[in-house]
Amino acid sequence: MVKYDIFNEVKIDLTGQLFDVKEVYKHAHDWLDWRRFDVVEKKYKEKSKPAGREIKIEWECTRDIDEYSRFEIKVKWEMYGINDVKLKQEGKDIKLQTGNIVMRVTALLVMDYGAKWETNRINKFLQSFFEKYLYAGTFERLKTELWKEGWDFYNEMKAYLDLYHFGDYIE
Repeated sequence: MVKYDIFNEVKIDLTGQLFDVKEVYKHAHDWLDWRRFDVVEKKYKEKSKPAGREIKIEWECTRDIDEYSRFEIKVKWEMYGINDVKLKQEGKDIKLQTGNIVMRVTALLVMDYGAKWETNRINKFLQSFFEKYLYAGTFERLKTELWKEGWDFYNEMKAYLDLYHFGDYIE
C-alpha cells in the first residue's frame, strides 16, 4: 500500500468563534456522508477545564474508488476554551458555544489499499509497471479529483463556521 499526500494538514484556525458544537460536528459528518465517505472516529476526547471545555476529535474518512485506489481524508479537530453562551436571534433565546477551533485537513490518495501487489518481488515489479504505464492517466485524474474534494470540504467548513455571526450576547 502506497499513500500519496495530496495536501497535508491544511489548517482552519478560529479564535473566539461563536458556534454550535453539535451542529458543526453534524454538518461536517453529513457533508462527508453525502459524498460517500465512510467516516471512522479514531479519537474523541473531552475535558472540562477552568477556562472551558476542551474537545479533541480525529476522523479517518475513506471512499473506495476501485479495487486499487482509495480516497482518504483525515480531519483533526481541537476545540478549546469552549463555554456556553445565550443569544437572542429573532427574539428567541438560543444556546451556542464560544471558543477556539483548530481544524486540520489532510488528503491522501491510497494505491493498492488491499496490499494485493505486495506479496512478492514479481508482483511489486508488475505493480510499478501497472502504475507507471497503464494507470498513469487514472492516477493523475484521481489526484486532481481528490485535491478538489479535499479543498471543497475545507472551504465548506470554513464558510459554515463563518455563518455564526448572530445577535447580541445576553448577560
